[in-house]
Amino acid sequence: MCAAGYRVLMPNIRGSATFGSEWVAGLSTAWGDVDAADAMAAVDALVARGLADPNRLAVMGLSYGGFLTQWLVGVTDRFRAAVAENGVANQVSAWANSFFGVHYNRRGGLGDPLSDEGMDQLWRTSPLRLAPNVRTPLLMLQSEEDRICPAADNEQLFTALKVLGREVEYILYPDEHHEMKSHGRPDRRIDRLERILAWVERRVRRPRT
Repeated sequence: MCAAGYRVLMPNIRGSATFGSEWVAGLSTAWGDVDAADAMAAVDALVARGLADPNRLAVMGLSYGGFLTQWLVGVTDRFRAAVAENGVANQVSAWANSFFGVHYNRRGGLGDPLSDEGMDQLWRTSPLRLAPNVRTPLLMLQSEEDRICPAADNEQLFTALKVLGREVEYILYPDEHHEMKSHGRPDRRIDRLERILAWVERRVRRPRT
């Protein structure tokens, strides 16, 4: 993206491991809350410094970053384009479908669908819940054999956005796993990069009308 002329921001939001255990613990059950606030604060800082055009912003992420991308387009229309890769769209289904969902949720206190309170907590932090709010063109990239963030989970958001008539595209890469971007078949890694760049170029390069 830098080689194509874009400035890339990679903020260490709460939950990232860079600043120690307290910073990691600051996310805990607050998915879609403190993390989204931190990400948007970083964007605001870039805009305030004149390093980003507020009318030509894009957002992308993989795995948890895919979740946060899906979440952000459900709570703000500030981005012209979005790319979510192997995200988490429905925390309720991810609890059982992800190969470590049960244990991850228990450790992180994210909730479980075994009680009304736990179900409410999972649904509250699910981007699928925000689908009616999404207006940002969203490219969804998915590895078919991903057992961490399964295809079935993200297909729900894709289906919801199609039903709502929103601009969304879903690409499923056969035989690939969670970290296809690093370990996938070379031609598919090339395809991934080309699709991301093309998706952003068509929406961010042209002036807003």
